[in-house]
Amino acid sequence: MEQNQNTSLFQLNLDAQNSYTLRSAASWARILGIVGMILGGLFIVMGIIVQQAVSRYGGAEIDTYRGSGLSASSIGNLGLAVYMIMGLICVISSIFALNAGNKISRGLKANDQATLNAGFAGARNYFAFWAIMIILMLLLVLISLLGSLNN
Repeated sequence: MEQNQNTSLFQLNLDAQNSYTLRSAASWARILGIVGMILGGLFIVMGIIVQQAVSRYGGAEIDTYRGSGLSASSIGNLGLAVYMIMGLICVISSIFALNAGNKISRGLKANDQATLNAGFAGARNYFAFWAIMIILMLLLVLISLLGSLNN
C-alpha cells in the first residue's frame, strides 16, 4: 500500500487549455464583483429613496396596516433596513469575487503559485458565503411556511 495516496493531486499542472479556462473564469469573477458592487450600491440608494417616499405620509397610518398601528415612518425605516441588508450582502460577496478574480489573474500572469492559491482561497470564500446565505434563506422560507400553516 502507498504511503501517501494524495501525491498525484499535488503534481497537477496547468496546460494551455486549463490556463485559458481559469483566466476566463477569473475575468467573469471580476465582472461579477464589479456588477455586484454596483447592484449593492443601487440597493442602498433604492432603500433611501423608498424610505423617503414612504415617510412622506407624515406618520399617518397606512390603511393596510391600520390594525397593527404601524406608521408610514416605521414602515419606511423597515424598508430601508431590508434594502441596506440586501445591499451589504451584494457588496460583501462582490468583494470576495473581485478578490478571487484579481488574484487568480495575477497568479497566472506572474506564474506565482502563492498568488494563485490566494485566488482559489478567495473563490472558496465566495462560494462559502453564498452557501451560508442560501442556507439562511432556506431556513427563513421554512420558518415562514411553518408560521403560515399555524394560522
